[in-house]
Amino acid sequence: MVLTHPFHSPVQVVEGHSYDEALATIVAGRSWSMVTSEGWIARGAIDAVAAKCGKPVSVTANVETNPKLSAVIELTAELGEAEVIVALGGGSVIDAAKGMAALRAIDDDLDILMLHLRDGQPLPAGLSPMPILAVPTTSGTGSEVTRWGTIWGDDAVKHSVTDMKLYPSHAILDPGLCATMPEELTISTGLDALSHAMEAIWNRRHTEMTDTLSEAAIRMVTSALPGVIAQPDDIKYRRRMQTASVIAGLAMGTTQTAIAHSISYPFTARFDMPHGLACSFTLAEVIRFNGETSPERLQPIAQAMDCAVGELADCLEAWFDDLGLGRLISRYVEPSVTDSFGQNLITRARAANNIREIDGEDARSLARRALDRMCTSTTTLVAAKRGSAE
Repeated sequence: MVLTHPFHSPVQVVEGHSYDEALATIVAGRSWSMVTSEGWIARGAIDAVAAKCGKPVSVTANVETNPKLSAVIELTAELGEAEVIVALGGGSVIDAAKGMAALRAIDDDLDILMLHLRDGQPLPAGLSPMPILAVPTTSGTGSEVTRWGTIWGDDAVKHSVTDMKLYPSHAILDPGLCATMPEELTISTGLDALSHAMEAIWNRRHTEMTDTLSEAAIRMVTSALPGVIAQPDDIKYRRRMQTASVIAGLAMGTTQTAIAHSISYPFTARFDMPHGLACSFTLAEVIRFNGETSPERLQPIAQAMDCAVGELADCLEAWFDDLGLGRLISRYVEPSVTDSFGQNLITRARAANNIREIDGEDARSLARRALDRMCTSTTTLVAAKRGSAE
């Protein structure tokens, strides 16, 4: 018998400590290399960790958003011969660290890596990458508790590096690190967590375990995200968003994502739309689409949002309006862009997870309806505010 989609996570999640103190205990005298971004160097993260863990073997600090394959190859050349990697940053930093660890573990063999990324060939069975200590500074990607790392081809095609050995050994949660996120990044990453949780529910791979985790994550995000926007320095809200990111990541780590993520990739690749915005603006329309055939599958989401299944899409859109999601989306695209996508909004592996079959035309129509509604709601809200001011 083959046991399908078992829940599995080897990651030790550490909370309740400052990140530098936690790292001191976990690194425990081993040599370490830092993978991070320029912003965290400026904020003194290297000095803080070095004061507790000793001098790093190397520091890679030029990881950019949505890391490209060519950049990961260059970054790997900077990676010293340390015993562990400390990946301090958002999902892009943690994903890049996974790619770097994998490439170093196969002795920088690009042929093996390309067969893995492009053709899905597994990495070598004896892979022994440097352990990754993930210190997330955003709340949404869930990369701190999954075995996948997103790497973009220089041709704007999204790839995933994946192996059971690429789970971080530890995820260190310090909500104070998330307080520096600007509003749009806070919203975008929070909506990424929401999308992970919802996509795990309307998923052919769902289980009772993933449903339970996802429902809890949805309830946390929908209650805490407005609070953290109103009070960015409130550590209570930041902690709830970190927890939501982790448990949504655990659910998605079992099921993988579905149609909302499939639709999102070209929007990020072509228009630089942040991933969390790109994978969430269609959620209400996906609810309507899936609800036509499998309304019972939406019940955990409705319970989390305290509404009836038939009201769910409208309730979510109202919540999006309160967040100002239409305003953010409109910075990147207008509805007519969907006309240029053709069949390209379908990534077969992601779409196949959706509980209802969907083709390229369905996906394009779904995205167009979502954008029409987003942009209309934004225009209406702006006009209403102007009218009240007058």
